Amino acid sequence: MTTYNEIAGRRVNFLSSDPTYVEYSSDGQVWYNSTTATLKSWLPTGAWSAGTNLNTARYAPGGDGTQTATVAFGGFSTANTGATELYNGIAWTNSGNLNTARAYLGSAGTQTASLGFGGYTTVATTSTELFNGTTWTNNPTGLNTARTNSSGTGLQTAALAFGGYSTAVTAATELWNGSTWTSVNSLNTARNNPGTAGTQTAALAFGGYPSSPGTTAATESWNGTSWTSVNSLNTSRGGLAKGTGSQTAALAFGGNLNPGNSAATELWNGTSWTSNPTGLATARESLAGTGTQTAALAVGGYTTTGVASTEEWNFGVYSYSAAAWASGGATPTGHYYGAGAGTQTAGLVFGGLGPDFTTLLTTTSNYNGTSWTANPTGLNTARAVFGGCGLQTAALAFGGETPAATGATEKFNGTSWTSVSSMNTARKNVTGFGIQTAAVAFGGNTPANYTTTTELYNGTTWTSNPTGLNTGRMYATGFGIQTAGVAAGGQIGPAGAITATSELFNGTSWTASGTMNTGRFGLASAGIQTAGIIFGGSSGPPASSAAELFNAVGIEDVLVQELPL
Repeated sequence: MTTYNEIAGRRVNFLSSDPTYVEYSSDGQVWYNSTTATLKSWLPTGAWSAGTNLNTARYAPGGDGTQTATVAFGGFSTANTGATELYNGIAWTNSGNLNTARAYLGSAGTQTASLGFGGYTTVATTSTELFNGTTWTNNPTGLNTARTNSSGTGLQTAALAFGGYSTAVTAATELWNGSTWTSVNSLNTARNNPGTAGTQTAALAFGGYPSSPGTTAATESWNGTSWTSVNSLNTSRGGLAKGTGSQTAALAFGGNLNPGNSAATELWNGTSWTSNPTGLATARESLAGTGTQTAALAVGGYTTTGVASTEEWNFGVYSYSAAAWASGGATPTGHYYGAGAGTQTAGLVFGGLGPDFTTLLTTTSNYNGTSWTANPTGLNTARAVFGGCGLQTAALAFGGETPAATGATEKFNGTSWTSVSSMNTARKNVTGFGIQTAAVAFGGNTPANYTTTTELYNGTTWTSNPTGLNTGRMYATGFGIQTAGVAAGGQIGPAGAITATSELFNGTSWTASGTMNTGRFGLASAGIQTAGIIFGGSSGPPASSAAELFNAVGIEDVLVQELPL
């Protein structure tokens, strides 16, 4: 393997803490943090990558939270909607609806303490609602100025609302103290649908529509008392994402150029805006935005209709973790060739062979981040060497050996398994990725052939994809989402040779990608197409403990080469 020293002409710095970032001069710097056992680098630019789609396509929703803990609510789908969804960094889950279905509303807060205000029903409204992570409650008093297309920032107990459209474009600004709104000094430039960032006492407003059909690039800074005009956006537009970043480190993305939608992404350093070389994959307006300047989320929006698209933004320090594994508690029953789903703090294991390596299991157990609990009910079909994906409360099991090859598919709702439509091709040693309503199954053997067959699941039925893997394989691993996944390793025919090859899936077809440093089968993996980790497996006795990172370009050893200076 080529070392960093051979590529860059110098060794990796070995540091006990991260260095201070200096704009421009730090770009491309690589170091190893010995305290966290992490290889890191400064990225000179940011990039968007595909996330899991919303359950309800929509535009003009409200949104609050972080990249891995977002709430999206309201908006326009086929009509005004009150639909609320929670994002955990992997998938969206439906939650309690707004009491007043509406679009173009303002928002502030976090995923579990959110505020929604104003918006459009059939007229501009003053309605204000509070979300506790589960349900919405109407506040007795609303905005002083009824408005749609407004913007907001801050917390559920200390928010700021500004701009929008009432009977005309407005500059009105209001402060929220957790129970009532108070009118304060107005924006210098009246506008609707501006982008926002910051807190109640240190906010930023940028872009928007000062009139119809015009757009503005004007940016204003709020100090808790008044607005001050500062440097403008590079790209004039309205309908940008709202609520991303701080007053000194904001992120502006998407919007409408009038005419045409924008994918442009810009970063604010407290003084001026810098255009990022690449923008959103889907140009759109009237979208929700959450997170920070270095880790954000773009949600929904309008292209020629409402979209469900979610994109994740990452900028700044990129970490290649080589940290140690820690004990997570033993499962109630040993599972050999079983499957799993969920997250680190909400996991699920099911099926496989028992400790005797012979008995097929239906056993299902839940993990809460500390310990495992046996679920009262197990799989309907005992099986091993099968596919699994999804969340702890919305998992999918498919294919496997019963002992005959099967296409049987089951859904888990957090309590019990329900048998649903089977795969079109029965097979064992199948692999998959995705969520319960948007999964991919690929490869396996039927029963002796190494198949390239790929099938897509939409929550109800499996559909055979017109194109399959480039290389038929079994005992492979896979990670990602239905429209952006990875298949790697495994055994290929006709003699069961172990492979190190990988392929990328874009929702339609597979493309050959990088090669692992060590070919192996029976391995496991996690992550998304642009940031995955592959570990374990075997290239022949004994089992491997090696881990490798995947970056959508190639696969790199987690082990840092030449760390000492």
